[in-house]
Parts: sequence; structure tokens; C-alpha cells
Amino acid sequence: TLWRPSHAPPDLIQNWGYCCLTNNKNRSTSGQPVNAVNPRPNNQYGQIVRWIPARGNHSGQTFKWDLFVMAGNPTVHQDAYSGSGNITPDNMFNSPDGLAFDSQGRLWIQTDGNYSNAGDFAGMGNNQMLLADARTSVIRRFLVGPKECEVTGITWSPDRKTMFVGIQHPGEHNPDACHFPGGGASVPRSSVIAIEKAGWFGLDQAAIG
Repeated sequence: TLWRPSHAPPDLIQNWGYCCLTNNKNRSTSGQPVNAVNPRPNNQYGQIVRWIPARGNHSGQTFKWDLFVMAGNPTVHQDAYSGSGNITPDNMFNSPDGLAFDSQGRLWIQTDGNYSNAGDFAGMGNNQMLLADARTSVIRRFLVGPKECEVTGITWSPDRKTMFVGIQHPGEHNPDACHFPGGGASVPRSSVIAIEKAGWFGLDQAAIG
């Protein structure tokens, strides 16, 4: 069994399937034993599993799999809870929840987790969106959301020059501490932001996904 499976997009270029396993604090209890795909008890950080079918046939019954990333905090832990080898103090996160591939085969990871920035989550900050190279497993932080939000949902304009990202329930527990997107003393609101990549040296605006 998996824990809290969420978005599960296909990599149409390399033919892998991916799925976010957001977190599971009850792993190793309540009849949920630790196993190969769920290797950490009391997993507050989550991970992303991927699989590829034998002979490229997704209707088949055999496949191979691995853990693309195990989220963690290498500034707090020196064991399995520090995360997999592609997690560093510069890209650490918890609770991967949103997942999407763009037209170039790049993997976008969105989080819906603990934003206390304390204890096991010290230094992680707010929920965020990261960009991963599915071929090399290198992950880099792309943006950080406002206080107490979830970063969720991503799509692109038909020409791929504008990316739309959902920012859900900013200031959900303390609305006086967050005034996104209006600023000032405005009430925080869920929003969709548009991101564009500027052109270079007078060239037209570049594609972002």
C-alpha cells in the first residue's frame, strides 16, 4: 500500500509514470508496515515514486520502479529523514502534492505541507514549487508561496509562453499575517498567478513550459 497518493502524471517523453506520496505520520502503525516503497516510519516529509512498464506497455502486469526523491531536511537530520541524495539545504521541501510535466519533459513539484519553519521543518519556509530534471533527478526551487498557503495546480497557455499556478488559502490560520495578493491590509485570497519568461536581446518572449 502507498501513503496519501496524490497527483500522478505520466512522463510522455521517457514513458515513466510518477506519483506523489505526500506524507504519512502513521506509517509503521495502524497496520501500515514499513516496506520498500514506504521505507520510513512516521514519514512527515513524503516522497515521489515512479515506475516504467516492461516493454513500454502500461497495460502490462510487470514494471520496474524507484523513488525519484525522498523529501527531507538535511539541516536537521543525518539519517533517512535527511532525504535522498538529490535533497540539499537549498532545495529541501516536505509533502510533495502537485505534480506535472511540461512539454519539454521537465517535472514541476508543488507542496502542501508543514510551513512552521521550525523543528523537523526548520529552514523549509512556506510551501513552494520546484523544478526537476527527470533524467538526472536534479531539483531546484522555482518559487515560494505566501504565508500559510498551498501551491497547487499548474497549466500553460497554448503557446507555452505563460504558466499559470494556483495559490490556495493564503493566511489560512492567521489572515492578519498575510495579505496576498492585494497587499496592504487586504484580506488574503486564493489566486491564480501568471508567470512569463522575458525575451533576451530584443527577441520575442520565450516559452516557459
